[in-house]
Amino acid sequence: QGKSFKDFLFGFLFLAQLAIMCFVGLKFGPEALVETADELGPGEGMLDDEVNLEDAKVVLAHQNIIKMAYTCGAFAIIVSALALAFMMAMSRRLVYVALVLSIGVSFAWGTIGIGISPKSFVPITGIIALMLTVGYMFVVWDRIPFASANLTTALTGVRDNLGLVGVAFFFQFLALVCSIYYSFTFVGLHDAMLYGEMVNLSDRAVIAVDVLLLVSYYWTYQVLRHIVMVTVAGTIGSWWFDKPSALRETFLHATVYNFGSICYGSLFVGFVQLLRQITEGLRPNRDGSAMMCLYECSVFMLTKIVSCVDNLADSFTPWAFTYVGLYHYGLKDAGHKANDLFDKRGWSRIVTDDLISSVLAMVSLVIGGLSGSFAVILQALDGHGLTSFGHPVLTSFLIGFMVGIVLSAVLFSIIDSSVCAVIVCFAASPVEFHRNHPELSHEMRHAWKEVWPGSLDLENVAPQGLV
Repeated sequence: QGKSFKDFLFGFLFLAQLAIMCFVGLKFGPEALVETADELGPGEGMLDDEVNLEDAKVVLAHQNIIKMAYTCGAFAIIVSALALAFMMAMSRRLVYVALVLSIGVSFAWGTIGIGISPKSFVPITGIIALMLTVGYMFVVWDRIPFASANLTTALTGVRDNLGLVGVAFFFQFLALVCSIYYSFTFVGLHDAMLYGEMVNLSDRAVIAVDVLLLVSYYWTYQVLRHIVMVTVAGTIGSWWFDKPSALRETFLHATVYNFGSICYGSLFVGFVQLLRQITEGLRPNRDGSAMMCLYECSVFMLTKIVSCVDNLADSFTPWAFTYVGLYHYGLKDAGHKANDLFDKRGWSRIVTDDLISSVLAMVSLVIGGLSGSFAVILQALDGHGLTSFGHPVLTSFLIGFMVGIVLSAVLFSIIDSSVCAVIVCFAASPVEFHRNHPELSHEMRHAWKEVWPGSLDLENVAPQGLV
């Protein structure tokens, strides 16, 4: 596709809501901020079970919170960068190692929590993470070779285009700044609705405002992540066809020409995919003819609902971002073309395999736990108050935990997107891949034939180069 603005309306709407949030934050955010911990009031520095501030206004010692957030942010960036470097060095054994490492770090998370604050929820969350990781490892063990082959190819492409890591670091910083700003805005606006100039709002209006704030943050964060993912997809595409790196051109498309498509998808793709997961349980079972007769009307309605959600999911699919990066289509066209490609290949079931995404999510969760534990240690050593709410262990852990998850997820978007780009290119142009990267091609073919027999065809389904 040529250089033209796609889905311009949603890009404009995103920038408009961002401007509104800047105004709201500047107007109400300062109401929740104080300079030093001494101004926090009686809750500051109390133990968790000694604070009762149900009717008190919540204020934040913004200097201490910013200091902790940026320190935890630096910690999370370093840990996630080391994890990424380790993944690149151990790509063929990465999934095995990541699962085992997640078990070990989850164990450390729990034991550190027991040592620091045995009666808090910190060690409990570590033990829960440990149990979930062990259970998941047993479930997916047989699919690991397939995922490892895709991951090896993807990380080879990333290694040859290390500028992608710099892009991700920049957007990690933006994600951290946005998270801090939205936190101050949320607390300030909430105080204004409960105790300030907006106190006359009804309970429903307060809930509506809270939901809008959360949606705004979610949208902003997803846009930042998907700009990285679209940039990665286009760059991996140029590597696939053995062309000069398209990093600059793809980044320009992601931030200018396809920015509206990214905003469009960032708002709706997650919601539509959630709806699809919910409606999967409602899909009628046509094997039971007696049941169809008894509940004909209900089955008809369920069929219509499921069909409607399926139609939405055909356009609002996560694979649309990969197609946007590779071929610069608008979002809905990209979603349709990605699904058509997988249908022609017979890969509709294969592409639902989320092992790599799940492993990355677990690693992000573990990094969040480590960052949260690091924040608890900082708070214990520093001893300065953070909020008038008290609960220093809980507050510091939540700050570190959220910072760790948010920042590591942005960096790991490189891996997630590169794997998606590899699968799309492997579906569309396997011959070019075999010609340009024969060793990786042989490895992927072997793994795919082993896990998904009959899934490969040497002929290109839809020969097309990158624009």
